Amino acid sequence: MDKQLRWDQIRYFVAVARAGSVVGAARRLGVSHATVIRNIAQLEGRLGLRLFDHVRSGYRITADGEEVFASAVAMEEHAEALLRRATGKNPAPEGLLKLVVADGSLFDPMPLLRGFRERQPRIELAVEDAQDAAEARLAGLHADVAILVTNAPPEDLVGRQLARVRFAWFASREYLATLPEGGPRPEDCAWIVWTLGSSGELDDPWHRAALRRLTRRPRVVMRADKHAEALAAVRAGVGVGLLGDAPEPALCRLPFPEPRESFGVWLLTHPDLRRSGRVRALFEFVAEAFHGEASR
Repeated sequence: MDKQLRWDQIRYFVAVARAGSVVGAARRLGVSHATVIRNIAQLEGRLGLRLFDHVRSGYRITADGEEVFASAVAMEEHAEALLRRATGKNPAPEGLLKLVVADGSLFDPMPLLRGFRERQPRIELAVEDAQDAAEARLAGLHADVAILVTNAPPEDLVGRQLARVRFAWFASREYLATLPEGGPRPEDCAWIVWTLGSSGELDDPWHRAALRRLTRRPRVVMRADKHAEALAAVRAGVGVGLLGDAPEPALCRLPFPEPRESFGVWLLTHPDLRRSGRVRALFEFVAEAFHGEASR
């Protein structure tokens, strides 16, 4: 029997261990579930170990599997570091540039990217909304650059601040027409609250504190996962929401005390990728457009 370990089998094993199921691993890797099952079986055969117990809820890693997983993750990290260094040495400003972009309703990157495309017509842009997993996607070479809304950029990433987002209270004209006469009062309003991923910054405690400064017993009618969903709900007349202070003109800015908090918009990449021709071209373009903002 061939005892040589193959990297693809290790990769499939790590994906199943993380996802807890073959279906989840197959979706993440972009392959069929049969391919995942076949590679796991081949890896178990080569190692002579049972790596997973097949349970009703999915695949549960065994004690032997846990030991293999620690080594497999180390192999994965070394492989990804090698790929990052190789990619970083390519100086040509052409090809595919993969961006992970935070909620575009808080910061619209398209005017910036339009100018960059005009400057670099040989670079193709691939844009994905994946705020929660941005750091992991950069580390794993699933993305080249991230645009995130945060006051604490990950320490192992480098980049620069593009802008700051501030907030105010907004409602649609149609919704305001349903409130009692004499101007909107916080106690009369239906409130829409939202979160920003799992970063712990723009989350329920932060939002709740801002809202409770207006009224002790807010009548919350909707909890949205993202600012974009809250913006859509406010636009549809569901209620009043705390939104980035530059939304569309159709909404009315309410005369309520505004939160003091603001958050930075950061352009970030992995240090091993910053010498890549595509990444370097983007950062040089941004440096010209945002020369007065902070960098790290």
